[in-house]
Amino acid sequence: MSDDPELDRLADDVGVSLRAHRAARSMSLGDLSRACGLSRTILARIEAGAGNPSLETLWRISRALDITLGSLLEQDTTPRVHVVRAREGRELQADSGLQMWLLHAEGREHRSEMYEILLPKDTDQQTDAHLPGTEEALICISGHARIGPLGEEADVRAGDVIWFAADRPHRYLALKPTRLVGWMLYGAGSTS
Repeated sequence: MSDDPELDRLADDVGVSLRAHRAARSMSLGDLSRACGLSRTILARIEAGAGNPSLETLWRISRALDITLGSLLEQDTTPRVHVVRAREGRELQADSGLQMWLLHAEGREHRSEMYEILLPKDTDQQTDAHLPGTEEALICISGHARIGPLGEEADVRAGDVIWFAADRPHRYLALKPTRLVGWMLYGAGSTS
């Protein structure tokens, strides 16, 4: 347990979600361990709500389960009106320094997720391909970054929007401190 009740709640929620998704696929901890390359001990700690997994760890788990990252982080509820104040969404951090907050996740026929993303200057986040058919749309609120599939990155500045196929490796390189709103759009086969 940490000194942060919100972090403890997130760890518990991720643990419950991970266990449910694993059970729904009739996977043992050993099966999941082999599929995502993490030890059974680490996975058991996460399921017990005792882990503090990095963004990279959660991506590996979600890919191994063939689900979206938001499926591990959010309950599948869709209120009629939902307000998320700045930086009050579920926070995720990458080893590169990238920070993002889940703003919206939905599990309908075509799953989507919305994130607030902060890239400190010189952040260089390289991300593996997401599930087949995944697209990302990003709105640059402030700053300057190079974003897109590897080898096809484009400069974006405040007010710019970039949309790309995210089912191949891609990169976020912050040339200045950058704030983005990102919308992940998953193909119809990614709703499990």
